[in-house]
Formats: sequence, structure tokens, C-alpha cells
Amino acid sequence: MALIENKDKLLIERQKLNALLEITNAVNKNYKVSELIVQFENVMQNYIGIKKLAFVNKRDSWKCILNYGMKNHCNDLKIKELLKIDGTLIINKNENHVFDQFDIILPVFHKEKALSYLLLGGIEEDEMMQFIETHLGFVQTLANVVSVAIETKNLAKELIKKKLEEKDMKIAAEMQKLLLPANLPSNHLIDIAGTYIAKNMVSGDYYDFIRINKNEYIFCIADVSGKGTSAAMLMSNFQATLRANVKYNHANLTLKELVSELNTSVINAAKGEKFITFFIGYYNESNRKLKYVNAGHNFPILLHKGEIKELQTGCTPLGVFEELPSLESKVLTIEPNTIIVCYTDGMVEVENELKEQFESERLAKGILANSCLNMSEMNKALFREVNKFKGENDYPDDTALLSLRII
Repeated sequence: MALIENKDKLLIERQKLNALLEITNAVNKNYKVSELIVQFENVMQNYIGIKKLAFVNKRDSWKCILNYGMKNHCNDLKIKELLKIDGTLIINKNENHVFDQFDIILPVFHKEKALSYLLLGGIEEDEMMQFIETHLGFVQTLANVVSVAIETKNLAKELIKKKLEEKDMKIAAEMQKLLLPANLPSNHLIDIAGTYIAKNMVSGDYYDFIRINKNEYIFCIADVSGKGTSAAMLMSNFQATLRANVKYNHANLTLKELVSELNTSVINAAKGEKFITFFIGYYNESNRKLKYVNAGHNFPILLHKGEIKELQTGCTPLGVFEELPSLESKVLTIEPNTIIVCYTDGMVEVENELKEQFESERLAKGILANSCLNMSEMNKALFREVNKFKGENDYPDDTALLSLRII
């Protein structure tokens, strides 16, 4: 009799070893999660004889990834209650338990992090002690192996996804650098300098200078709502539309018509999901006339002989309405040695340790204090003031600064 019992035990141990080898081979051969789950189900049903099972695992959220023999599949599982269990739980059938359709719950932890929960049922009451002694440790081992394998696969997928996203971001960042003018003029007629700081690798801030002919040019600044690759791609499309219209169609379009064309372009490209704040100035050096439109952008600051003005006239941001309501432009006569500073919101919304924002008033004072410098040096001085103000705080947003002295 003892010999028969020993042979039975030996057979069971051999079956367990074979089952463990099957699972281990599946893991080593990099089976898909779905294939691994099929192997696990086969072992639980055919080797161990589990009649009822639910296997709950977390990726983005907790889900039942395997079940059989249950009422209503996994619909009745109380996940929040399940997450409270931090050790092997034997269900007492004499108590009204939330998981009373099961007999045993095995949580799987790795480095104090819950990976999964295995719920076993259909074990007869008079077989419970034998199951615990014979199979429970082995089932726990299998659950650990499968859970860690799934977690490893999930982490690998996340790592690959992150690497691809980083690669895409680097490409988009390089593309974005190409949007900004490489060389800005500094001569006896005009001195221009641009500075750009990205909070992230890719952003939606943009400035430009476009020479139309010997006497005319356009300067502009823009900021796309939202961040990341989508914002950068929208800005790339916006710049292409702007430059194409200026190059090929400027003789046929007024400044207001150009802004209206750009609004249509943003509507078509963004489908109402994003908008662009935008300031554009058109300057004629022959008559010293500046015509501008401000489409919901931070007000550029104009400085002449110590007097500060804000360039406010325009319309709503681009991409909000199919037809811009109350689109207006304004014409100014520019006196010699006038400074115009265009900026995005990152420049004035940066906060100090007291949660105070830098705001446009401080920026205007900084422009006035450093107006004797050339534009490149003035930009550096303005950023020194902002950096001193914010201390250890980060910039809240991408920041672009375009400064012009019209001589």
C-alpha cells in the first residue's frame, strides 16, 4: 500500500515537473501573453484538476485575463475588494464572503507590488487539506512564474514604446529647429534677435522673419495650444502655409486676408482640437509704416523714447472659428530707434517661489532698462532677469522671444 502511495506521489511530482517545464519553455521561447495563458490554463485544468478559476492581472488597469467554470465569467468580480487581499486566503464557506464562489485566493507580489490574483474554486471541502498539502505551493510557483513573465513583457513593450516615442520626439525636435530662421538680419536698418527655450523636447512655439522684397518684410510669432509632436506638426504646417502665401500670393492678399487664410488652414489641419495664438507685423521701410494683426496672442511691447505701447488690435486665436469675428488690423508710423518685443506666454507666466508671475509689466521694465543694448544682448539680459526671478522653478511652458530694433 505504501509502495502504491509513493508511486502516486512520484507520478504527481513528475507531472508537476513536466508542467513547470512546459510553462518555463513557453516563457523562454518568448511566447505571446495569450499563448502563455493557454499553457497556464492547460496545466491548471489537466494537471492540477482545478474546476473553477479566475486570473486577474494588471497592465493599464486590472482585468480578468483568464477564467473558466464561473458564473457570469468575471463580471461579478469585485476588483477593489480583491486588491485588499495581501496574502493567501482560504474562503470560509460558513461566512458570507464577497468571493464565496471560490475556495482559495492567491495574490502574486513582486518587490511589494501586486502583479496578479489567482482565484481557485470547485475544490471539495473534504479535499481541501490534501490540495493545500499537495498542490498549493506548486500552483503559487506557477502563478508567480506566469505573472512575472507577463510583467516583464509589459515592461519590455513600454520600454520599446518609450524608445520609439523618444526617437519620434528627437526627429520632431530637429524638424522644429528648421522652422526657426537660421539667420536674422542685423544692419543699419534693422536689428533682430530670436531666442527659444523648449520646456519639453518638442513644442508648438514659433517665430519668423520673412523678407518680401528690398523694402518690405514680415515678422511674426505664434504659439500652438497643447504640446508634443502634434503641436509641432501643426506649427510646421502653419509655417509652410504662411511662407507659401507670403512668397507666391502676397501681392494679391491684404494682411487681414492672409490671417483669414491661415485661420482656414488651422481649422482644416486641427479639426477644432487645437488653436494658435498669432501676431504678425508687415513693415515697409520706405514709408516706415507697420501694419499688424494680433490673433489672440500676448501683446507685443513697443518702446520708443521711454514710452511703452502694447500691440493689441486683431481678432480671436486661429482655429477657433471658421470665420474670424471682428478681424481688424492697425497701421502705425514707426519712428527711428523703435524697439518691438514679441514673446510667448512662457516668458511672462513663469513663477517665483511666492507663486507670483513675472508678467508683462516686469518684461516691459526689463526692455526699458536694457534698450541701449543690441537685440541679441537684450534678449540675454531679459532671460537673466527671468531666471533670477524664478529661482529654482521651471518654466511653465515653452518660451520664445523675438526682438526688433527698427533703426
